[in-house]
Amino acid sequence: MSKTLPKINFKNLTPNKKNLFIWLNAVFLIVLLIIGKADPLTIVMAYFLETIIIGVVNAFKMYKVISTNPKEEQKYGTILFFLVHYSFFVAVQLIFVFAFLEMNDKNFSQPFYLYKNISYTMSLKGMTLVLGSILVYNLADYYFNFILPRAYKKTTTVILFAMPYPRIIIQQFAVILGGFFIMIDSGIMGVAILLILIRTLIELLFIANPNSKIFELKDDFKPSGF
Repeated sequence: MSKTLPKINFKNLTPNKKNLFIWLNAVFLIVLLIIGKADPLTIVMAYFLETIIIGVVNAFKMYKVISTNPKEEQKYGTILFFLVHYSFFVAVQLIFVFAFLEMNDKNFSQPFYLYKNISYTMSLKGMTLVLGSILVYNLADYYFNFILPRAYKKTTTVILFAMPYPRIIIQQFAVILGGFFIMIDSGIMGVAILLILIRTLIELLFIANPNSKIFELKDDFKPSGF
């Protein structure tokens, strides 16, 4: 019998102590746009680079589960397997993004020149502030929604292995759609603000509702042979 997605507690979408950092990050990014400290393209590219941060944080979550749960079946090699698997996923995503951007912005090199393109991306107006705030937000989520409530005692490495992918796929779809309009006219601030709001909603659904178990893997899934 197929499982249906559990109901989402929409009360968790309103600001509270568990998701306050999500709302603060959204407000901070919108303020940066309004006062001219960041460009719309900066927001789009920061969201793409956030996938790297999400993967690293998820690896630390897996480490915490393995190191604190003696009954955990997976070993530390699973973390390495995840990082390789996830890195390939991110690389393919960035190649696709840079191929699209190269057609509209000659400052981007050929899509396979990942290091050169990422270096240019980091030089975009306000990128340090935007990406720095996103890093703080992800670290806050790790501490307040994973470490502090001891969520690592209620999950497994198998669940964590798959957890970033649905969130990223849905988020990046929205980013690509918004990025398309922003590349047509880099001055479309309204589109960038709408993108921030959509991304915030996605984050609230996936992070502020930790019991939703969206796209959870089966318990007998084995991510590696370690």
